[in-house]
Amino acid sequence: MAINLINNELALICPDPVIGINRDGIITLFNPAAEQLLGYPREEMVGRFQIAELYSSPESAREIKRLMYQTDHGPKGQLIGHKTHLQSRSGELIPIQLSATLIEKHGKEIGSIGFFRDLTERLALERSLKLLSVTDSLTGLYNQRHFHTVLNQEIARSKRYSHPLSLVCIDLDNFKSVNDTLGHVEGDLALRYVGEAINGILRNSDYGFRYGGDEFMVLLPETPQQSTHALTLRLIDYFARHMPSNLVELAQVGNPVALSIGIAEYKDDEPAGVFIKRTDLAMYQAKKQPGSLAVLAE
Repeated sequence: MAINLINNELALICPDPVIGINRDGIITLFNPAAEQLLGYPREEMVGRFQIAELYSSPESAREIKRLMYQTDHGPKGQLIGHKTHLQSRSGELIPIQLSATLIEKHGKEIGSIGFFRDLTERLALERSLKLLSVTDSLTGLYNQRHFHTVLNQEIARSKRYSHPLSLVCIDLDNFKSVNDTLGHVEGDLALRYVGEAINGILRNSDYGFRYGGDEFMVLLPETPQQSTHALTLRLIDYFARHMPSNLVELAQVGNPVALSIGIAEYKDDEPAGVFIKRTDLAMYQAKKQPGSLAVLAE
């Protein structure tokens, strides 16, 4: 009787998916919002479908049942704000937040009812905000703050597994002439172009960063120094073949815009700051060849 009353009330007024089950785990309530979220019609679910079949795995279903009888997430017999996944009729795993309570009649458990909140949009927004926080808005590369985070992570991984790790420092030569001759708007376009060139040659495992001003870093996990040369040559080729017309015109009047590139491979137990400095020094050695697309390994 209690479950029937809850069924009628919630089916009419609750905007979130609500699913009720009896003591055997058979679904007794499946409101319109649950139909919309999971793609199952109510008639197919009520009295026929086991709730465990909606979860991503049997282990996930057992975990929820176990937590209902503990006090880690609320009073005994209740589960508040548990994050898990439901599987839709099409097989899609949908991230949800579940709050549930046991239902008793005359002191005896007769079932439970759960309120499900779809987290898809929220998680997408969180991912978007996180990406914005680590991305340079001008070039689309990662920013300097994220560079230091990723560098420390990759150094730790390199040391743990004794795998190679290389770092590439890239500087845009004669960038001042772009700003002075063409203006800062064109200067920003030039920096965007470098970002585009770097993104154009990165492998899935690589990271590209705008380190500051007209200086960029590329981090190459699982890559020894000698293998890095091939990537930098692709970058040089891309930069030359796709160079915007305004930069080509600058070169024609004696202000060639070029790349200076320094490469270093991580050494055992080397502090991150020393690794960066060695790569930076290699780049400045390359700058001694003005107007060229030089690569110098340190």
